[in-house]
Amino acid sequence: MLLTGFGLGCLLPLFVITLRDFRHLLVGQLFLIVIIASVAFLIDPLMPLQWRWITSDLQTALPCLFWFLCQLIFAPRLRLKSVWAAMAIYSFLAPALARPFVVSDGSWTLDVFLGWRLGQFFEYVVVLHGLSLVIRYWRNDLVEARRKARLAFLLIVGSAVGVATVSLNFGLYHEYIRGIITGLAAFTTLTCLVTSREGILELVGSRADAELPREQCSRAPETDQKSVIPAQQEMDSEVLGRVMASGFYRTEKLTLKKLSEATDIPEYRLRKVINQTLGYRNFNDYINQLRVADAAARLRLEPETPVLNISLDVGYRTLSSFNRAFRDIQNTTPTEFRQQCPEPEVR
Repeated sequence: MLLTGFGLGCLLPLFVITLRDFRHLLVGQLFLIVIIASVAFLIDPLMPLQWRWITSDLQTALPCLFWFLCQLIFAPRLRLKSVWAAMAIYSFLAPALARPFVVSDGSWTLDVFLGWRLGQFFEYVVVLHGLSLVIRYWRNDLVEARRKARLAFLLIVGSAVGVATVSLNFGLYHEYIRGIITGLAAFTTLTCLVTSREGILELVGSRADAELPREQCSRAPETDQKSVIPAQQEMDSEVLGRVMASGFYRTEKLTLKKLSEATDIPEYRLRKVINQTLGYRNFNDYINQLRVADAAARLRLEPETPVLNISLDVGYRTLSSFNRAFRDIQNTTPTEFRQQCPEPEVR
């Protein structure tokens, strides 16, 4: 009971802070559900038998919720129509629907497999995939302090969800282990959120318009009148705009280091310009927006030029990577985009 009280004592302020500061964000709302599911995991042994199905279903949703949390915070694009999303939803939905009808007695009958075993396997897969997203994309965040805080935040949550999932599926847990897992995870997450709260759940989306012509793609979006861009940052933005207007974004395997050398601007200042002035979430998103805007203009003006040639010209190494980036930004394929555009007038 002492450990359960400690866990609840850490989860309560975590819930209050998230509700107060991040309830207007989708990722904040999702994290509130994660906290509620964590409470369910903690108090499940204390629930009356007739109500335990509620806490059981909620705690089963933790792997699914963690995967969506990783998607929202670190993935370049939220992919709800994917195999990973289907597995995440199945890992929660199948046991919830099977619970009233199927008894998980350790057998391998078809109903037990579909209702429980397959869902348990998907739980491990989506937790590992969520952690892989964190490890793969955490460096893309352009703000260093926020980048490190988010990495620690999701690794803590992911480790706790992984341990809880394994302990539940293999029956290795005792009531006191629930308190230890939840209490330590909640306490460290609370510490992380309080000490680095600014921006840890804030998502900086891309504000650039992919339809802008090349000379306008580096222009900063409109900002609040009260915000003031430092003089150095404004000069860096102008230099960056000139370099990109010359077509430097077409450079193959372009990195922030190469861009820093071309502009003679330190990497940390480039991060600030791209994130704070231009409003992009990460470097790859910035480059993809410029390349896709260039490609879209050429698809309209050069109907006879093969798509592959255009993709190589704007800086992509493969047609598949170009198609993926184009679809993410334009919500259609390059071929469909070209077919939808009217043919240019011949003068």
